[in-house]
Amino acid sequence: MTSFHQIYSKFKGALLEGWQTGEVAAHFGPTASLESMFKYLSSLPETQQILQPPPGDNRISRKGAVEAEKFRNEGNRFYREKKLDKALLAYNYSILAAPHPPVVDGSSNVVGNEYEVLALGYANRSALLYETDQYESALADIERAIAFGYPANRKHRLQERQAKCLLVLGRSQEARQTLEEAINLLNELSLEEKEAATTWDSITKLLTKCENKSHETEPTTGAYDMLYYTGPTCPPCVISPQANNPCMSSALRIAYTPARGRHLVAEREIQPGEILLVEDALTAIVKLDATLRSHCSNCLRRAPIPIPCPTCSLVVFCSDKCRSVSLSSGHRAECGVLATLVALQLDPAPAIAFHVLASTNLPALRDQVTSIRRCTGGGLKPLLQVTQDYRSLYHLEGHATARPESQLQEVAAMAYILTHILLEKCSHFLTDTNGSSITPTEEDITMVGSQLMLLILGVECNVHSTKEVEIRNNNSATTGKQTRGKEVGWAVYSGLSLINHSCIPNSLTTSLGSTKFLYSISIIPKGVEITDSYGERYVSHSRAERRKALQDHYFFCCGCSACQSDWPVYQELPEKPSLRCPSCCQVLVGFQCMICKLVCTSDNALKNGIKLYDAPKTQVQISRTWSEYSKAAAQIQLGKISADLLAKVLEMLTLLDKYTVHPNKAYISTQETLMTCFDLMGSVVYANPPNAST
Repeated sequence: MTSFHQIYSKFKGALLEGWQTGEVAAHFGPTASLESMFKYLSSLPETQQILQPPPGDNRISRKGAVEAEKFRNEGNRFYREKKLDKALLAYNYSILAAPHPPVVDGSSNVVGNEYEVLALGYANRSALLYETDQYESALADIERAIAFGYPANRKHRLQERQAKCLLVLGRSQEARQTLEEAINLLNELSLEEKEAATTWDSITKLLTKCENKSHETEPTTGAYDMLYYTGPTCPPCVISPQANNPCMSSALRIAYTPARGRHLVAEREIQPGEILLVEDALTAIVKLDATLRSHCSNCLRRAPIPIPCPTCSLVVFCSDKCRSVSLSSGHRAECGVLATLVALQLDPAPAIAFHVLASTNLPALRDQVTSIRRCTGGGLKPLLQVTQDYRSLYHLEGHATARPESQLQEVAAMAYILTHILLEKCSHFLTDTNGSSITPTEEDITMVGSQLMLLILGVECNVHSTKEVEIRNNNSATTGKQTRGKEVGWAVYSGLSLINHSCIPNSLTTSLGSTKFLYSISIIPKGVEITDSYGERYVSHSRAERRKALQDHYFFCCGCSACQSDWPVYQELPEKPSLRCPSCCQVLVGFQCMICKLVCTSDNALKNGIKLYDAPKTQVQISRTWSEYSKAAAQIQLGKISADLLAKVLEMLTLLDKYTVHPNKAYISTQETLMTCFDLMGSVVYANPPNAST
């Protein structure tokens, strides 16, 4: 496979050999428009000869009955060996690889046995799902197996399993109807005497259960829940949402200054642990690697029981709903070119930029761009709004004028290749509202290429990584820990793009699929800006390292307190927190400030408005609370979360925030525990779920 970087390296080499490097670079820079840069690059013979998309290896996404049967047999072997996690994966791959009928309006019509291998895959997976207590999912797979042509002479076996699932779910009437259908089917079959006796005995027992309500349901142990757990159903809620921006808390307001640009400000004092924003992505994609087969390409959540794309074996969905949404938008165009996109090894920004344009068509893109450009002041109004349309993507800050010529040239080259793929390989993009094909003009091609450049630049500076927390459980308190998360995809958000960086952020985000929620990790006074960290925080990297990374990628020099005062990293901080003076924030010595000479031994308010506090009492309170917090933190580090555990963390964090000198290790450790709490409210996977392989 040939990646973009290999293609671009060859292109630069050709320019160097032709002594054109300087001449080409002169057409790129802060004074040139994106349109002029793209148009110039497109005109070069070297561009047309070298900057061509690779064909890719279509074998990675093709479907085939032989491959599907191979995976199904592997699944059967693992199932017999009681290696249920491995069996599930093999059955999933069998279903992905099996030829699939077209999906129209969310359903497929099948006649005959053309898709029998797909039906067998679903049938085998339903047996595993039943054994692992996933009764609703087993029922869905049984229905799919029958719909896709499961052999009629074995259909009664599926109906028996179907009845068992219905009985466990308390749906005895439906179970009886299913068994009656099985009986009618059996009367038409000629089974061997032994098989017939066994089958009738099983059905008779199930019919008895249908009548005996005391045996209608069977208790489930939940022993396999971790195998399928992907995180909470929904993210935490914004308690008091704004009327105009329901994704955002009323504790926030959108502001603008020339120095800070668009940003969010606290409308009141915000306490640690408050949910400030819960937002669905403007656009999101799964990483273009093996993650495509494990995570839903629409919502980015793990799909332990996936349903396949009907035309490729590379993409999965977690539900029929997600599949319908994706097939009617981005994946419809991307499906046929996935092999090429994977071969290019795209970075997040160009991958998202292509996904955005592949989700629309040329006439719609023309209309959107024209409408935005007609807005007063070049479309300034949407800048201070949270919108869920192309305007938000169009107005992302990409720092085009701050970038060196070499970066702009590389972005133009990437846009040229993606434009080629979009116009030559994605037929849907070149259709009008009636579905008729259209021929793009030179102006259209330049518009598409420049919009790709605009999106790549903007997304590079605003992309969010979507992560999944991995919990390891080896039945040991010392090993059952989780990391901050594994990257599974990338997304762009309207509201979150308003937040500026700080190396000491007062808020952070967690992913639940493609949904992100922002929460406070410190006390945020009224009028203070809401900040997040674009990269590494001060606790882990030096000021020089942080500033270099921010300058290279975001083109600014951070001036937060940690950078201005060059705060030490975590390892260099004091072990124990010190109480601070309520006036100058310096360390209290013997409950007295050596600078202000204030004595903090009682809760009094001075004439100048400074509020003293009872330092001896506070010190005792911190020690007592730390003991309770430590117990809670140990549970949280094992992957456990509850309202009570979270409350103990927030109580500790609030005390340390209000009364101790910053920075200190105790405060940072408590913040880290709070971050773990919220990570556990997002996407989660158990790395080695118990009872998965027995």
